[in-house]
Amino acid sequence: MQRYTLLKLFGLVLLTQVILVAISFAEVFVYSTAVNPGKEVAVYDAHAMDSAPWISGIFGFIVFFLVSRYWTRKQLPNALKLALLFPLVYVVWDFLVILLFGVPDWLTYLPIFLGANVAKFLGSLGGHYLSKG
Repeated sequence: MQRYTLLKLFGLVLLTQVILVAISFAEVFVYSTAVNPGKEVAVYDAHAMDSAPWISGIFGFIVFFLVSRYWTRKQLPNALKLALLFPLVYVVWDFLVILLFGVPDWLTYLPIFLGANVAKFLGSLGGHYLSKG
C-alpha cells in the first residue's frame, strides 16, 4: 500500500464522521421546526439520541458505497484493501469516541451501533464489487 495510507484513511474517517453528524443535525433541525415544533429542548435531545444511529447507518452506507465505488472506478491497485480498511478504521474510531465521550447508556444502542457499522461494511464492499467491470 502507498505511503501514508492509514493517515489518509483516518482523515477520510474524520471527514465522514463530520458529514454524518451534519446530516444528523440537519435532520433534528427539520424535525424541530417542521415536524414537531414548539417542544422543550429535552424532546429534541432525546430525538437526536434516537435518530443519530439510524442516520449513521443509512447515510453511512451511502457514503461508504460512493467512496469505495470511486476507488474501484479509479482502478486503484489496493481498492479492495481500502474498501475493507475504511469501515474498519471508522468502527474503531467510532467506538473510541463513544468510550471517550461517555455516551450515556450506550449499551442500549449496541444493536443499532452494530447494525449501522455492518451497513458501512456492506456499503464499502458493495461499492467495490458492484463497480468492478
